[in-house]
Amino acid sequence: MKNEKRMDNNGFSLVELIIVIAIMAVLIGVLAPQYMRYVERGRMATDNSNVVAVEGALQVHYTDTEASDQLEDGTTVVLNHGPATSSGATAAVNEALRNAGLVPATGTVADLPELTNQDGYDSVTITVSIDVNGNVSVTDNRP
Repeated sequence: MKNEKRMDNNGFSLVELIIVIAIMAVLIGVLAPQYMRYVERGRMATDNSNVVAVEGALQVHYTDTEASDQLEDGTTVVLNHGPATSSGATAAVNEALRNAGLVPATGTVADLPELTNQDGYDSVTITVSIDVNGNVSVTDNRP
């Protein structure tokens, strides 16, 4: 008698399956937007970290008196969703980024990481300024 199969157990009913699918759909509908916000927040943090790293590299490099002689007031590095660009003292900027390890030993500004947050910035412009005393400051246009 114990080895006989019971024929009255046919598995889940259609109503039970529909209820489970409906519950899963509600959970996904509630959790998916929250997950996307976390992903975008992570991308924004990555972008901010990259901007701060570039600023730090430029600031450290240009505090050295020999390097600051190569620098032009108004030198910029522009990070965007494509390859980064630079204007003014590009060789010195590339050297600063190589010394900081932000680009490969033979790399250039174009090898910097791209911005990844589509809802954040279209581009971030990092500007190097020199005052009349030769003090170097590095700023960006992030809000």
